[in-house]
Amino acid sequence: MQHARVRVALVTGANRGIGFEVCRQLAAAGFVVLLTVREATKAQAAAEALSSVGRVEPLVLDVANADSIAKAAEEVASQYNCLDVLINNAGIHYDTWEKVEDADIEGTVTEAIRTNLLGPWRTSKAFLPLLRRSRAGRIVNGVIRSRLAGEDGWGSACVPSDEGGPECPDTHPRRRAS
Repeated sequence: MQHARVRVALVTGANRGIGFEVCRQLAAAGFVVLLTVREATKAQAAAEALSSVGRVEPLVLDVANADSIAKAAEEVASQYNCLDVLINNAGIHYDTWEKVEDADIEGTVTEAIRTNLLGPWRTSKAFLPLLRRSRAGRIVNGVIRSRLAGEDGWGSACVPSDEGGPECPDTHPRRRAS
């Protein structure tokens, strides 16, 4: 008898809000959920709060820190050797009271770019080898009020599998309707 492989999902910025709810739903659907947060105590508390729903494990990951991303990817590779879903949810709000002429480029703007742009990019890059080991690896990027991703603020990408998994459909409504 062959055992089914466990499905593993990693969610960044998952100790509250949308990330927390995504973890809850994934755990309820039978995924092993890696709930990531910058601080170990917050990750542990959030994972414990979801323990009755399914298997949720805390993992420290700061998307604004390349070393933290690399360490988390190494831990996931060591424990699971595969990742099925990466949800880039972590993000910070840009200070909306700042205007172009007086924005703190070296402070607020740089921090927002490091977290909201470079964070998901580096995280996706670090986890790509593990996602490619999945039959149908997926990356879902949460975007804070971005019109680039669509009216709902979410965008997704399909990662081709090393095993030749299913084709990735284009589900974006604007690109579909032609």
